[in-house]
Amino acid sequence: MYSVISLLVCNLCEQITYYSVAANMILFCTSVLDYSSPEAATISLVFSGIALFLNVLGGYIADSMAGRYNTILGAGLIYLICLVMIPISSVDYKDVFGRSEDGSAYDMTLEARRVYFLGGLVFVAMGTSSIRANIGAFGALQVQGLGEHAVQSFFNWFYWVNNAGALVAYSGVAYLQQNISWVWGLSVPFFSMSIALVVLVLARGTYRHTPPAGSVLTSVFSVWRKGCGQFEEMRKTKGGSYDDVTVDGAVGVLRIMPVFVLMIFYWVIYSQMMSTFFLQSESLNVKVGDVKVPAAMLTIFDILIILVFIPLVDRLIYPLFRRLGRPLKQLQRIGVGLLLVGGSVVTAGVVEMYRKQDLQVHGAVVQVLGDEKFNASSMSVLVQVPQFALVGASEVFASITGLEFAFTQAHPCMQGVLTGFFMMTWGLGTFVSSAILKIVEVATKDDPWLPDDINNGKAEYLFFLLGAMMFVNFIGFVLVARRYKYATYHAEEIVAADQKGEGACVDKNVVRCDDMNVTYPESRVCQGINKH
Repeated sequence: MYSVISLLVCNLCEQITYYSVAANMILFCTSVLDYSSPEAATISLVFSGIALFLNVLGGYIADSMAGRYNTILGAGLIYLICLVMIPISSVDYKDVFGRSEDGSAYDMTLEARRVYFLGGLVFVAMGTSSIRANIGAFGALQVQGLGEHAVQSFFNWFYWVNNAGALVAYSGVAYLQQNISWVWGLSVPFFSMSIALVVLVLARGTYRHTPPAGSVLTSVFSVWRKGCGQFEEMRKTKGGSYDDVTVDGAVGVLRIMPVFVLMIFYWVIYSQMMSTFFLQSESLNVKVGDVKVPAAMLTIFDILIILVFIPLVDRLIYPLFRRLGRPLKQLQRIGVGLLLVGGSVVTAGVVEMYRKQDLQVHGAVVQVLGDEKFNASSMSVLVQVPQFALVGASEVFASITGLEFAFTQAHPCMQGVLTGFFMMTWGLGTFVSSAILKIVEVATKDDPWLPDDINNGKAEYLFFLLGAMMFVNFIGFVLVARRYKYATYHAEEIVAADQKGEGACVDKNVVRCDDMNVTYPESRVCQGINKH
């Protein structure tokens, strides 16, 4: 299907763009912008948090006002603004313009570089949030009429493409930035985003669309308020100010919220790859043979596990469980992911203990990354592979299934908003992670766990603390999952309109929410689904 392929290519290029900006952010902040390591880690976490927190806004704009295609296109154009500002912050203007007549060098002040860089990050956050909130749901819409397994398979391969883009960024682009040129390395995102927009526009005539449905989120909040958050009270508002579709959508969103809340701590640990895991990488020996591996490149082991594991679960593991008559439910898969990601920080804590022991016995290896010197352990950075691999395996179960869960459990008129809510949990997780780091910094100021020089701290205590917190979170998740009743929305002939070249769904289509005991004509929900 050409529309699906074009959206996957567009998503691939957007992922290359985003991760090319994010991959070496901590190193760029410390070596070029002169931030301390804790400040750089905080910038990385806050940037990720804002980019993901804004997903709800992107989903709301698409569902209520602009539609998914227009939202993705508009966000991509905003994206391009930042992709000029960020390379500007890295240029050595002394080499470009030389010196003035009085002998002073033409250069940009440190403060100006910071303003351009941080300002560029704001636009990255705005652009990527609206694209991420909608492109997955927009792609799933193209195959929704083919059945449940087609949607599940789409999300598996959609996530595979996500990580293929990240692989390019963390390997090739990260190497270019660290070892050759910040300017060229930070210019790559502009070209990749330009390709994404061209591909998106060229396929515009092949997409199936759902029209915006007005102020969906506003109506949902009103139903919640009138029903005081109680399911039965909310259902009593039917036939009054709100139609059945709006009320059932509001109830469905509220039912999903406990699952989303318990996913937040998954992202707390996931975000360690871009913060504490990266700081640990800088203090390990990055030389493999004669090649100096970029510290950011360790993330490719997370990505490689995903790229290998997704085809395995999609074509072998999940079908095997279905044939055995025990298909893995979505919340069961997410639970497996929570356990795996918890194991990653425990593994990181063990690595940190051995890293510091090696440093005491064999002394430090001085290495230069970017323009900064680090006293590193003689242990190879490759000892981190297991902790990154565990994060990758957890994503296949928790993150991909979370996207699928948000799409399939959302009312059709709220799929963009619910996908945005799910992505927002990722953003909240990075904020919570940043808060935990700050609390730990204050609480351990007399004997710091994570000082500016990680060699003088006790980072292993932080890793073990996160592991213990995830175990408690997992217990809560199991309790919620055992009580959750899945909603099923049936659109058995959603492709009929495509065959007729029309937009209206046939009358016998229904949307049914089994645990709410309601049935109503789908024509009220999908009458605008059409092929332009």
